[in-house]
Amino acid sequence: MDKQYQEIEVPVDLEARLSATIDRLAAEESQVVAERPVRRIPLWKALAVAASVAIIITLSVSLPLHDRPVYIADTFTNVEDAYQETEEVLQYVSSLMNKGVNKVSETHKNISTINTVNKYIKIK
Repeated sequence: MDKQYQEIEVPVDLEARLSATIDRLAAEESQVVAERPVRRIPLWKALAVAASVAIIITLSVSLPLHDRPVYIADTFTNVEDAYQETEEVLQYVSSLMNKGVNKVSETHKNISTINTVNKYIKIK
C-alpha cells in the first residue's frame, strides 16, 4: 500500500495552502459570529412577565385552598314524618340484610349435608 502512495506526487506548498485556507475560513466564521446582532428583550415584555408572575403568586396566597363547609339542612319540618321515613328506610335495609342472611344459612345447610354424606362415604 505504501508503494501506491509513493508514486503520488504531492505539491511542495500543499501544507502552506491548506493552513492558509483553514485560517481564512476561521477568520470569516469569526466575523460572521461577531456581526450577528445581539437579541434584546424589550423592557415592556420583561415587565409584563414580572407582573403576571406577581399576580399569580398574590392570587395563590390570598385565595383559600379549602372548600366551604357543606351544611346539612333538615329535610322534614314535622318530626313524625321524619320518624316514619326513618322507619321505612330501616325496614328496607333490614329486608336486604335478611335476604343475605337467608342465603348464608342455605349455604351452611348445604355444606352440612355435603359433610354428612362425605362421612358416610369414608366409613364404607
